[in-house]
Formats: sequence, structure tokens, C-alpha cells
Amino acid sequence: MTRHRLSLWVVTLTLLASFSVFAQTKKKDAPPEPPPPPIKPGKLDPLDCVVADFRAIGIDTQDAEQRRSKAMAWLNKHGKSCTAEQLIVMRNNRQQWMGNADNATLAARIDGLLEVFAATNKDIAILLYGTPPAPKKADDKGGANASAGATPKK
Repeated sequence: MTRHRLSLWVVTLTLLASFSVFAQTKKKDAPPEPPPPPIKPGKLDPLDCVVADFRAIGIDTQDAEQRRSKAMAWLNKHGKSCTAEQLIVMRNNRQQWMGNADNATLAARIDGLLEVFAATNKDIAILLYGTPPAPKKADDKGGANASAGATPKK
């Protein structure tokens, strides 16, 4: 009976060891994890920046001057706590939510808050002020003439 128990322990340990090796091998073959999102300097409080509150200003305030003033005050108070994603949502919906209260100063305030992220994330910078460059084609060797369909000189 002791011999049987010993054999059972050996088999169990062998199986555990093989699963451990298999798990480590599988982990190495897995694609790399995506990089973490850029870290914003300072302390973030996700409850301090609620996009719905900014949107409500646009919906609830009828007078355009008051709407613009309230929106600027909200951005000055809560904007530094917003994530890049929240700011992009506000930027993309600003005209619809603010209506005729929207102006260059309001746009500049949101873009300025996004520039904090743009300093460490080139994708945010591209979203702000430009479009990404077109990817180069693998077979593009002849410059402008080759891409335009001209035949190279011999």
C-alpha cells in the first residue's frame, strides 16, 4: 500500500511539473501585452470629471453667454482631472452640445488640456493638430514618378 501511495505522489508531481512547464511555454508564445496608457501628471479623480455634467450645461442652459461662461468655469474647475478619452469626447461633441455658445476660446481650453497628454503620446498630438502621415508602401522605390505610374528611364 505504501508503494502505491508513493507511485501516486510521483505521478501527481510529474503532472504538476509538466503543467507548469506548459504554462510557462504558452505564456512566452502569447503576443505581448499592449503598453499601458500614458500617465497624466498629478492625481486623477475620475469622479471629478464627469462628461455628462459638461454635456448637461449645454442642454440645460438656454442663454448662449451663460452656457459659454458655465462651460468655461466647468473646464477650469474639472478639466485637469479629465482623461484624454474624456477630453476627446468633449472636443468631438463640443459644437453639438454648446451650440452657438461654442467659440475659439472654449475649443482652445479643451485642446490645451489635451496638450498635456500630447507631450507624452504622439497619437494624441496627431488627433489634435494634424493627420498621421500615410504609410510608406513596401514596393515604393522610385519616388514620385514610380507611384504616378511613369516608367523609369533606362
